Amino acid sequence: MEDPSRLKIHKAHRTLLMISMFSIIMLFAGLTSAYIVSKGALGANWDNISLPNMFYVSTLLIVISSFFGYKAIKACKKDDFEMIKKSLLGAILFGFLFGFFQFLGWKELVDAGKFLSGNNVASSYMYILTAVHLLHLVGGLISLIFVWFKSFNNNYDSKNYNGLILSIRFWHFLAILWFYIVLFLLIIN
Repeated sequence: MEDPSRLKIHKAHRTLLMISMFSIIMLFAGLTSAYIVSKGALGANWDNISLPNMFYVSTLLIVISSFFGYKAIKACKKDDFEMIKKSLLGAILFGFLFGFFQFLGWKELVDAGKFLSGNNVASSYMYILTAVHLLHLVGGLISLIFVWFKSFNNNYDSKNYNGLILSIRFWHFLAILWFYIVLFLLIIN
């Protein structure tokens, strides 16, 4: 049986993660609401922008990365220490690839004459939504890298994997958030 004080700490950590994720949800709810209001205010002057193709590639990459996170949790429950390390490395590498393809997507926007600043409100929102997500993704990558380094000391096993589960839950949350952003931009445009 696990130590009751340790269970309380784990529950507190999970609650704090949920509060953090809710705060991020509220941030994006505010940004997407502002997008809708701005689009309504500009009416026919709104510039409908197609999503860059690289954003579709990055969507696939974050799904693959999230799958590796899932595999890390499964490996931990089986005390497969080598697979934990490999799975976390896969999640990290595909996370970095996601970020790289975000920059390629922004390059596509620039090549199409859609810039962050200027008189094109629609493109500004697209940059802001994706950049704010990317900033949170950097935090998720830092967490994954930290957990990955801890895994080299076999700090996570079937009886103790709270840090790992918190990091992966946040990573899955970022993947779901990306799907929301992509679907929102596809539907609203």
